[in-house]
Amino acid sequence: MKLILLFLVLITMAHTTLTVNGFIMRAVELIGKMKEQSTIFFPEKVEKSIVAFIHRNGEQKVLQKGSVISKSLLLNKFIYLDEGLIFYAKRTNDYTRPKFVNAIVPERLTDYHLLLEDKCTCCKQIIIARDSKVTFIDKMLINSLSNSDIELFKKFMFSSNYFMERQTALAIFLLTSSPEEKLVKLVFDILTVFEIDFKDEWLKVNIKLTRGEIAGILHISIIKLDLMLNTLRKKGLFKRVGNYMFFNKNLLEDLSPCPLGREDASGCKSNNMLKFKSNNMIYINNY
Repeated sequence: MKLILLFLVLITMAHTTLTVNGFIMRAVELIGKMKEQSTIFFPEKVEKSIVAFIHRNGEQKVLQKGSVISKSLLLNKFIYLDEGLIFYAKRTNDYTRPKFVNAIVPERLTDYHLLLEDKCTCCKQIIIARDSKVTFIDKMLINSLSNSDIELFKKFMFSSNYFMERQTALAIFLLTSSPEEKLVKLVFDILTVFEIDFKDEWLKVNIKLTRGEIAGILHISIIKLDLMLNTLRKKGLFKRVGNYMFFNKNLLEDLSPCPLGREDASGCKSNNMLKFKSNNMIYINNY
């Protein structure tokens, strides 16, 4: 019953905006760090000390577009993306939308939850969407940090839990929002990740994505995506220049910076993270 009530509260709050000192804050007005903390389609960049550890202890490879990372690697390795673009796809039971797709952009890790325990990879697939440079890091090396470098281990664990929280928020957002709302939020998140200046009238989506890829990320049909883009084009809010998409910043004016109304902390980072105490994280990892 408590879960149902929480779910209803989240839906009710989905379209609220962040109020600071009596003024309504919109997504386009947030400082850079707050924008990054409010994205749900993409996690934050991996902390520098974690990246240094991965590069010291991992194995770097260049993978070609269209290749697929084997399931045996997914069980035992983390994958850090140095350059390129990869898709982390999970199969669903919906034959009209058979895959739930996460796009992983550079300086991010995939599938943090595998840090805690081994899980089945039978419904999961990592696809190399563009020629990419990745670094594989053995999961056991990270787990061993609980004995050799507790501070770095805590950073891994905190990042892991925050990533999982965002994934939960994303899943609920995709299930409870309209296709139009999902498109606007994806545009905002992409612009934020690629550090586009929100002051410009036309905002360039600085990544080339096919219609099928965008539809997969939004968990909608390609036909619905085409209809939405045509509507935005007629309203003067969308255009294509070469292979790139541009959106008028007016499209984002009324966008709440906080998905699911998470206005409980600066930049929408949820207070739920307070429950992830260091000792609890160590206990979970060791037992």
